[in-house]
Amino acid sequence: MERQPLSYFYQSLRFRFGLLFNSLLFLCVSVIIYSLYKNAKTELDKSFSIQLRSSASTILQKTDIDPITLPLPKSGEFFRIVYDNKIRKTKLFDNLPKDISDKNKWRRIAVKKYPENGGIISVEYALSAEQYHAGIHKLRTLLYIYLPIAFLVAFLGGYLLSGFFLRPLRIVSNANKVDLEHITFLSEPTSRDEFYHLTDALNRMLMRIDEQAKQQAAFFTMASHELRTPISNMLTELQIFERDSLDEETKQLLDNQEQEVKRMKGLVDNFLWMSQIESGNLRVNRSETDLANLVLEVAESFRKQLLAKRQKFKIDFLPPDGQFNIMADKNQIEVIVNNLLSNAIKYGQENSVIGIEVLQKEKTVIEISNITHQAVENPENLKGRFLRDSFHKEGFGLGLWISEILSEKNNAKLSLHTFDKKFFAKLEFDGL
Repeated sequence: MERQPLSYFYQSLRFRFGLLFNSLLFLCVSVIIYSLYKNAKTELDKSFSIQLRSSASTILQKTDIDPITLPLPKSGEFFRIVYDNKIRKTKLFDNLPKDISDKNKWRRIAVKKYPENGGIISVEYALSAEQYHAGIHKLRTLLYIYLPIAFLVAFLGGYLLSGFFLRPLRIVSNANKVDLEHITFLSEPTSRDEFYHLTDALNRMLMRIDEQAKQQAAFFTMASHELRTPISNMLTELQIFERDSLDEETKQLLDNQEQEVKRMKGLVDNFLWMSQIESGNLRVNRSETDLANLVLEVAESFRKQLLAKRQKFKIDFLPPDGQFNIMADKNQIEVIVNNLLSNAIKYGQENSVIGIEVLQKEKTVIEISNITHQAVENPENLKGRFLRDSFHKEGFGLGLWISEILSEKNNAKLSLHTFDKKFFAKLEFDGL
């Protein structure tokens, strides 16, 4: 059977829509936040520069030469006052720190004024920039932290919202649940949007499939019924044909023709069962059936096939005096046993013994075993329709599929397994 590809959540439309919209949102928000950050940094620079110039101007205004008047520094204020009378420079006050040249720690500004008595008074004023840089660093850190968090929150929100808006696409999962044997149409959305038209198109497609399936089932049923009568007549004529007076070559030819007609009859019968199953017209008429007698009757019908391949049946009933009565449709159980024995002969080795065990324990069980030419891998897969072994080219791949369906209809379980080159088919009944 073809292996279904794995489906991951990141392959869904919901994930892709969420990622797409969130990426666009994140890009826009990132640009906006970066612009806000640059503006905030610029405004902080301006504010710091204004504070620096204002403080320096205040110190300069309070400084005078005649008489010498100097302002006292406040806490956190650092400045140097120099008077230049064009003859010499006099440092009137200086509490600037030694690392004043470190721009990461300090911001400074120089202002001058020209007093009436001549000369130049210069003030070099410095403020600590550590708090300014700490504020900028904190703002940058917050952006680095909050942007990924905002991205994650936006993605989760977009994922949930996309799931809400894509809810109409649940028609895909509903379409996968449609059983082609009993087609049910998809419920249409109330709003006439794109999803409404998609659902309507799927329903129209299902309607066409339903009509074609019914036509196909009707054709198979009609064709099967039309072919059964002439094939049965041909088989009867071949079986009652007097062969004693014929030579061996002619007898062999008639035997071969009889086998081909039986094969054709089996195919027609399988098509008839298939049409009944797919159309839902399969009926189960349960009655009390002696499973032991049924197995003996079916086994007896394979006498010629056994002789042709020099095979034998070994039939065991355990316990020997057991009552092997089941409540089932006798005709359908006969079809199952016939298919299992036919496969055992067809795919079994020549000169081999085919084991048939009818057991009465907790459940009534039929187990058929035969030795094959080659080990069978995944025998349960053979119950699929039109499936055959890679090395078994005979048959049509319908017998085990029909047997599986008929088993379920009669409250029985058909299981297939292998051990080395030995093939086992087990049919378990739930009981009366």
